[in-house]
Amino acid sequence: MKNARLATATVLTAVLATGVMADAGAQPTSLMDGVYTAEQAATGKALFEQNCSTCHNADYYKTVLQTWRGQPLMYLFEQVMSAMPADKPGALMDTEYEDVFAYVLQIVGFPAGETRLQYAGGSMEDIAIQPAP
Repeated sequence: MKNARLATATVLTAVLATGVMADAGAQPTSLMDGVYTAEQAATGKALFEQNCSTCHNADYYKTVLQTWRGQPLMYLFEQVMSAMPADKPGALMDTEYEDVFAYVLQIVGFPAGETRLQYAGGSMEDIAIQPAP
């Protein structure tokens, strides 16, 4: 009986450890999982209209997402922060760029969720870019 309990405990420990290791290598979060909030996108809309809409529209971003497919969202975010708006690169605060990104994800068809899209927290590193739905 003692050996059976020890064997069961060993198997259970192995199963739990395997699950923890599988979590450590989990796939990046999908843009379809709702990686921004609706409120964030609403705030981003005004910033987008002021700073981006004269040059970019939803179709433009659909092409951009296709081009950056499979890359972490953080890479595209850093590129945009350093180069946009074209007439004043880097002029927005990080949170404003986050809000604009949320709005862009909304206009190309990705759903909102419960968690704010954030650069500083490192969550963008785990979100793989995918084509717009």
